[in-house]
Amino acid sequence: MQNPITPELIRKYLEGTCSPEESSVLHQWYDSFEDQNDPFTELSIPEQEALKLAMINKFKASLLIKTKGEINQAKINKVPISIIYAISAIAAVFLMVFGFNFFNQNHLYNGSKTTSYTAEKFIINNLTKSIYKQKLADGSIVWLSPKSQLEFPKKFTGATREVKMSGEAFFEVSKDHNHPFIIYSGGVITRVWGTSFRIRAFKNKLTEVSVVTGKVSVKIPEKNNSEIMLFPAQEVTYVKKSALLKKAQETKSSSIRLWQKATLSFDNVAIDRVLNTLQSKFDISIYTNDLVLSKFLLKADFTDLSLPAILDILENSLNTTYTISDNEIVLYRKKPIAINKPK
Repeated sequence: MQNPITPELIRKYLEGTCSPEESSVLHQWYDSFEDQNDPFTELSIPEQEALKLAMINKFKASLLIKTKGEINQAKINKVPISIIYAISAIAAVFLMVFGFNFFNQNHLYNGSKTTSYTAEKFIINNLTKSIYKQKLADGSIVWLSPKSQLEFPKKFTGATREVKMSGEAFFEVSKDHNHPFIIYSGGVITRVWGTSFRIRAFKNKLTEVSVVTGKVSVKIPEKNNSEIMLFPAQEVTYVKKSALLKKAQETKSSSIRLWQKATLSFDNVAIDRVLNTLQSKFDISIYTNDLVLSKFLLKADFTDLSLPAILDILENSLNTTYTISDNEIVLYRKKPIAINKPK
């Protein structure tokens, strides 16, 4: 290759200051490099991950057809949902988005989410207004709500799979009867083998565990005889003052309905109509104030997916994002974010 690939050129790419010619050279290089002495290895870990995600976003962008004339006839290519979903999963693994300030290699911050890590564990704080998807080493998926924290190991070892969380999260745990999955949150221990459920454990509020599929057990650490088994459509509330677990049937609130899976299909349907269908199906207010986005046409099959999973696919295929607050979701297009250099 005539043009040398240097760390400085790569950093220009991450900062969005490359010329079209330089970007083209980098794309060709990234697709073909095998040399262990490549300048890629000279970058810091956060810079390596940012480069990977930049390349992934480049590929995702190719899924869109640009509008002709006035942007009101935008359409999306017919792309298999499985491919889009795979891209989303890959992006989640990198624990990185554009806009990160590189403080050091043990703490990352972008004004919306922080990730601390050591050789053995990660701690994610979701400071965004949307739900963050994290895939764990065993294949389990955690959907972390705004203002929530998740601590998990880089790799599960030993007889159990243990994580810690605060705030709110929905878990889809991979089945492994030989290695129970254990969550420490809000003064209780939740033990599962393979199921889907939600935990709410905000500070100074009651801790709640609600089951969607499978079964889980919940107990108070200091009370050996406090363990309660939960099945689908059941929940337990931990009352800290009285040190009691109160079991009940789940309410029909939309806060848990959005995690129940549905199968929906759209054939060149405008986004505003898609959102109306999602609102009716999941009993939650969901809309967009973006007139351009509302006219985008969607062709996709959402098979056995929760609302956050559908939103995750839309985010990665339409370059959208959303905010969620109480019983309301607002969808809008992403704006480019420049990477800030460390001071």
